[in-house]
Amino acid sequence: MVVGPIQAAGAVAQTGMTGAVKPASGGFADMLGKAISQLQSVSDNTNAKVSAMATGQDVDMADVMLAAETESITMSLATTVRNKAVEAYQEVFRMQM
Repeated sequence: MVVGPIQAAGAVAQTGMTGAVKPASGGFADMLGKAISQLQSVSDNTNAKVSAMATGQDVDMADVMLAAETESITMSLATTVRNKAVEAYQEVFRMQM
């Protein structure tokens, strides 16, 4: 997932922006969709390397292990983000109006 740079407060003043800040184009749904597609591409890359190794192709074992560990960390991060989002939703749902 690519995160853009944070614009400094001085830079906002130089551009002449006042009042409300415009939301980033795309929004949360697009960001979530991109993150899921990146997760899928990491998984596909790992599967390709493992399959190549299993079929006897010339694949560096270190590359296969690195891809597998990258996928493991990526899946762990995605699971943690999902759990935090569910917890936040449940907390908002419990709020009394």
